[in-house]
Amino acid sequence: MTKNTSPVWLGNKHFFNSVKGYPLLVFGVCLFGWSLTNLDQSLFSYAVPGIRREFGKGLEQIAWILSVSYALASISAIIMGIAADIYGRKIIFVGTLAISAFLVGLHYWVPDFITLAVLRTVGFAVSVGLAPIVVTYTSEAAPARYRGLMTGFLQCGFPIGWFLAALIASPILASFGWRTIFLPALIVVPIAILLYWFLPESKRFKEEKSARESGVLRDFSWSENIKQLLSPAYRRRTLLCFIIFFMMGGAYAGTAFYFPSFFNEVRGYSEERATFIVGVSYGIGIVGYIGSSIVGEFFTTRRNTIIIWLWLGALAMCGLIWVPTTYVGDIFWFSLMASFFYGANAVMGTFLAEQFPTRMRATGTAVAGTLGLNMGHIMFPLIVAWAINPLGWELAFALATVPPLFLAGLAAFGMENRASGLELD
Repeated sequence: MTKNTSPVWLGNKHFFNSVKGYPLLVFGVCLFGWSLTNLDQSLFSYAVPGIRREFGKGLEQIAWILSVSYALASISAIIMGIAADIYGRKIIFVGTLAISAFLVGLHYWVPDFITLAVLRTVGFAVSVGLAPIVVTYTSEAAPARYRGLMTGFLQCGFPIGWFLAALIASPILASFGWRTIFLPALIVVPIAILLYWFLPESKRFKEEKSARESGVLRDFSWSENIKQLLSPAYRRRTLLCFIIFFMMGGAYAGTAFYFPSFFNEVRGYSEERATFIVGVSYGIGIVGYIGSSIVGEFFTTRRNTIIIWLWLGALAMCGLIWVPTTYVGDIFWFSLMASFFYGANAVMGTFLAEQFPTRMRATGTAVAGTLGLNMGHIMFPLIVAWAINPLGWELAFALATVPPLFLAGLAAFGMENRASGLELD
């Protein structure tokens, strides 16, 4: 068991001297790209009430779109992770960002519900392939002492994307309807192409590739990398990480994309006000992402931070479901829930990336993390959609989040309590 210690903050000057140049450039581009892809994909959630009204569909049909999207995403995440370990982080990063944005923009012209479903599932599947890449990219570029901080701040791209999307979607929904909110996604395509010229390839990947080509290191095939994940050396951490991400991902997917509909149907808010609640709360929730990054890096271990944040997030979810009676109250409790439940993502990505060596890091992140996340995403939206009628929105949401988050925390207890700030293998 690794000694439970954390790095000491050495001052702002040491931090900026350590991250300037290559680490900061990679972090900045990855944060920008991750924010853009989350902005694109969150637009669908804000459009759900309008989509249901125009096409006359129930929540069950929306649930099927979400679940099939995540099923394809489970496959694409592994493919993209393997491709990034073979061909490099840079080209896969740019390709997934540009293609997914283009497919989201096409939502504006869909003639029917089937076409919408196809574009949504394929576009989302491609975008999820970006998840293991940005975490791996930033982890490899960051100095060991500040890796947790930088990869944690990277996850702020998730609430930033949802927040910016709400600012765009809320006025557009009121004036032009749900279709028009997808058009801004097309702007991301040329931006992604431009990013290719600014983003350097991962130095660790280039060193590893050079060593393999020169015969210093044996070249591992994609099938060997996956077999390694289930070998005695990595089996326990792979399975426990899978459980953590499955439970957390299920709790998220079973509720997050339904919240605009929840506020619209249960609380009685207009689509614009429901969108605003969700978007603003995500923006405020950035505090929790930053907080978990700092706590996990300098005050305790990342494993302990995951447990604390997930369990507090479960309590805050109960508060959001049953306590608020006002518009401001809904924003307060949603923000608190997002700070802990969603904010745990800021430390989970770093924690996951540190479990695997460079030669199989993107593959390990994709299989143990993104695959588990998406398997939860596949199952829970359908379960919650079916449970809402007999149980009601409130109880369905509570059962979909509180037990899974508690179990995810228990699984984290089974992981090695590694000190923060260690060099990557």
